[in-house]
Amino acid sequence: MKRNLLLLAVLASILPAQDKKKETHDVKAIGCVRPGVEGGCLMLKTLDGKTTYNIFASPRPEPGTVINIEGAPFQGVTSCMEGISIKVTKWEATGEKCKD
Repeated sequence: MKRNLLLLAVLASILPAQDKKKETHDVKAIGCVRPGVEGGCLMLKTLDGKTTYNIFASPRPEPGTVINIEGAPFQGVTSCMEGISIKVTKWEATGEKCKD
């Protein structure tokens, strides 16, 4: 009985670590920066229009500009109710303006 409990405890400690590895992945995208529907939210819609990200970047890029981003999924609570939340680790303006 003790052996089974020990085995169960070891497996339970390994499984969450494996899940975290799967969840963590780098994100690279290029898109147009727009303000979000909720105040203070900043969105990046990819140029192909397929994906919208809720971006957390410092310094904040100007809405209306096209940028390249690198980042990872944001781990935390956000009040922004749209897009995939991304913590931006690096961004660079392309020099282009968004097309309406």
